[in-house]
Amino acid sequence: MDNFLCTLIMGLVPAKHIVLRSFLNTDVPSNKVLETRSDTFAVREIFMREDGLVLYKPQKKTNNSTSRENYEIVLHRPTTETLIQTFSLVRTNTLDEAKAKFTILHDKLPVFVEIAKEMCNVNGLQKICDVLSEHQSWTVAHLAAYFALYDSFDNAKINCFLNSSDNEKGMSPLQVAITTHNLKTVQILVAANCSLEHLDWDGNSVFHYAASTTKEIIAVLTQGCHPKCLSSRNQNGYTPLHMACLADKPECVKALLIAGADVNKTATGDGDYSEPGYVQNFLLDHPNTLYQNDMKHGGTPLHWANSRQVIDALLDVNCNINAVNFEHKTALHVMVERNRLNCVVALLSRQAKINLPDKNGNHPIHLAVTCGFVNILQALIVFGADLDALNYAGESPRHLAKNQSSKLLYYLHAVGAKRCPPGVAECHEGCSHDGTFDGIIPAKVIGPTNRDTLNQMLAVAGMEVAAKKYKKNDFPKKGRLLCLDGGGIRGLVLVQMLLELETVFQTPINLCFDWLAGTSTGGILALGIASGKSMKECQSLYFRLKEQTFIGSRPYCSENLENVMKETFGSETVMSDIKHPKVMITGLLADRKPAELHLFRNYTSANDILGVKHDSPYELPPPPQQQYMWQVARATGAAPTYYRMFQRYLDGGLIANNPTLDALTEIQEHCLALKAMNRDDEACPVSVVVSLGTGVIPVTELKAVDVYRPESIWDTTKVFFGLQNLGTLLVDQATASDGRVVDRGRAWCSSVGIPYFRFSPQMSLEVAMDEKSDDILCNMLWETKAYMHSNMGLMRELADLLLRG
Repeated sequence: MDNFLCTLIMGLVPAKHIVLRSFLNTDVPSNKVLETRSDTFAVREIFMREDGLVLYKPQKKTNNSTSRENYEIVLHRPTTETLIQTFSLVRTNTLDEAKAKFTILHDKLPVFVEIAKEMCNVNGLQKICDVLSEHQSWTVAHLAAYFALYDSFDNAKINCFLNSSDNEKGMSPLQVAITTHNLKTVQILVAANCSLEHLDWDGNSVFHYAASTTKEIIAVLTQGCHPKCLSSRNQNGYTPLHMACLADKPECVKALLIAGADVNKTATGDGDYSEPGYVQNFLLDHPNTLYQNDMKHGGTPLHWANSRQVIDALLDVNCNINAVNFEHKTALHVMVERNRLNCVVALLSRQAKINLPDKNGNHPIHLAVTCGFVNILQALIVFGADLDALNYAGESPRHLAKNQSSKLLYYLHAVGAKRCPPGVAECHEGCSHDGTFDGIIPAKVIGPTNRDTLNQMLAVAGMEVAAKKYKKNDFPKKGRLLCLDGGGIRGLVLVQMLLELETVFQTPINLCFDWLAGTSTGGILALGIASGKSMKECQSLYFRLKEQTFIGSRPYCSENLENVMKETFGSETVMSDIKHPKVMITGLLADRKPAELHLFRNYTSANDILGVKHDSPYELPPPPQQQYMWQVARATGAAPTYYRMFQRYLDGGLIANNPTLDALTEIQEHCLALKAMNRDDEACPVSVVVSLGTGVIPVTELKAVDVYRPESIWDTTKVFFGLQNLGTLLVDQATASDGRVVDRGRAWCSSVGIPYFRFSPQMSLEVAMDEKSDDILCNMLWETKAYMHSNMGLMRELADLLLRG
């Protein structure tokens, strides 16, 4: 029995492959690689041959054998002089399929296994055949890259195909290597000078492929060069940077940016920014300043910024402020949604477009209302958001406020947001065309003594005088005076009021007036207006001043202020360069006692017209043709304890914080001097006065202003607080721009028949001259806009006077 088994087993050994293949023939897939014996094909007729790769015809049936009805592709690989490995690669009963499979393999497989001998086994061949079945036009270089066969790239038979393209997608071997995420393979191919400019049939570069891999691979591809296709678009309109965003690969995004990717290329190509934007230096200096969670939505680094400093830095390197991400949202949309007020203000103060719609038609103001962000809503309102804009669902901001607080509704209503027209669905009491609810009005602030009746009487009296002075339709077309008070950062209030007036006038402010007078912050604004800057540019200037000059503790560094003034007005521009209107800026000559008011002018003073001899031991200030404009701005803004004095000047607010009466005096003297010199036609007497203040502070109780010799410890405390309060009182009165100062100007104008218009909003709180909080400033500006909206009738009356003829 044992001998029988041994004989049987020994007899089966030589034919084990044949028996097993016959047994498994019906279950083995036709493309499964099988190891077999070479002598089993001795009687098979060859149809095609390429080196060791042979396509055999089906075996003919004989009396002593079982026929094989399949065409079979077999690889014969010699291992020694007498031993040959044989692998059955494909078996099919169709000649066309067999020929097609053989064509795919014949020029690649024999060469490849000769070079990569470690792949010549069942598993290795199976992998090769599977890959070639899927990528039929790959070369041996593609295969080597795919299988990461590092040593094979020294072989000339591989290297000659390093820059080849497959017929299916146009991929190069380097692009294949990148898809495997194998850093070493990529390094070898780059070192072998594979083309970095190669594009596949869809326009994808090696950087498009690398965008979804690792930062290390991107670094290898970009080392020591700036490839042209780093920012090229594929046929879908995406750059490598966009692909990295879509793949949610923040590290790859940063790697591409550091490599020099252009951040201003949009995903569609529509509305491309004219200038490229590169942020590599910024990211190298500030490596952890971008919010990675937003990168998957696309856009530019501005969309991913999370602070004002980052936004300013990115804009300084030419990042497109109005670029959109994959959802067609600008950076402003994103900052609103993220409730980043400082970023919102930074973008708006750099003149980002505020009324662009996203893919749903929502403007930033729609998003602010939907999210219920009051402070951001205020910021958008004061920077000019369209209050009645409709999204693609036909919803206005006021309509969307139905799901938010009544306070939010009031903030829209108070600045003129309209109700929905009849026919709009799902309206509420706050937006319906026949509704009556306008939100909850904030608590009333205590203001100064009411003078409305007296002011109206003065206005009527002035009009009566003017009616006697001028015949019908003979009102002067010249002599329009604009006066701007001082107040530090509250100069933003002046800008906001001028923006509202400009909207009503439909004419630039600098064309509406013949005389400009300004003190301190009002003087800086007056210079901006006179030099032709738009009100939006002036608004940006103030936010820039806030960030660049209010640094550290008081007194602030004067050099920062001087640098901003030079950048704004030019280091060589002189006052005489301003041709229209006539400008007077107040300053205080503090090198003498008593101190004197000095007016910086862009015209000849009355004394110079008359030829009055200068007999003072103190040197005269430079004439307009020698007086640099930036120095004027610096001098009028030299507020004590805030900045150091400039040369011999201190802030003009110490002597004329409301320059109206001083301006009227100056103009009267100027006209008289011209008439005395028989130059009457050059005289431009005042015809209308517009005085703008920086806000009326609320009235609060003031205790303990008495100062006396203390008689006890308790008295000492009272005297201490009394001294503090008295000091505050003296400063307030010395720099007063409201109250009796305004009353005197109004009465003076009434007496000579000059129309007088005073605008200065009541503030809900006292805002410091060096306030930096965007929250407080936006609320201040919203109150200003609401105040101007409530005085729409007065603004239209003023427009009729200023623009007649």
